[in-house]
Amino acid sequence: MRHFFLCTACAQKWTSEAFAGNKPLYEGDQVNGYCQLCNVKQVVRLHTWFLCDICDRVARAIGRNHVAEQAILDFWRGSVESRYPHLVIEQNDPSALRPRRNTDVTGEGPLDFLVRDTRSGAVVFGVENKTGRSSIRDMSAFQLDVSDCDSILHHVRELSIPAYVIHAQVLEIWEPPTQGYQTVSPWWSDIYQMTEHFREVRMRRDEQRGAAYFSKRAFQGIETLANSLVDETGELTLVAMFRARGIPRMYQTD
Repeated sequence: MRHFFLCTACAQKWTSEAFAGNKPLYEGDQVNGYCQLCNVKQVVRLHTWFLCDICDRVARAIGRNHVAEQAILDFWRGSVESRYPHLVIEQNDPSALRPRRNTDVTGEGPLDFLVRDTRSGAVVFGVENKTGRSSIRDMSAFQLDVSDCDSILHHVRELSIPAYVIHAQVLEIWEPPTQGYQTVSPWWSDIYQMTEHFREVRMRRDEQRGAAYFSKRAFQGIETLANSLVDETGELTLVAMFRARGIPRMYQTD
């Protein structure tokens, strides 16, 4: 049995979209605190469903991802679109708890954001969000599931665009008995820097899935991203690299 503090709207959303209409097994009394899904401080209740370990971990990550996604949107609109108003970011794959369909294919999840050049109407590159509790500065290496690498490259290939990768450090805000989230420090890289700083692939402990390990030197603080988007000729830096180098491998297993 897994327990979540949710507002009424978010509980209804999970009931209808994630749990096929199955209502919570238990609903507690009203308390004031953070909703674990929308991260808004309001009246919430404790809701209980049966979930396996993997689904519980995914469910608890959704609220953290929402906060990271909003931080990325806020940064882009405040620091990038103010300088390059034609580079508009669009949310392409908002985090949501959804049942896996028989038609779903591992390694083909959409890129989280697409950036469109409004002058031409074309999507010029993507942005993938990877959220966690740790700062890049404190990591020995950055880990990314091999399936996540495959997913990024799948859509790079399908859309014929390059992609940035943003790691957003998101920490808890405690409001007993509830908790919310706040983004502390996003960091950015791209598919070429990650390829250059790839170290090795290892199997995650106690899990049957591989993880690619990258040197943390692949990442820079988010405050440097706006200055790196356009090169000295006025062309988009990553687009020029994509045209010259093609699609990188990101990781190698041999």
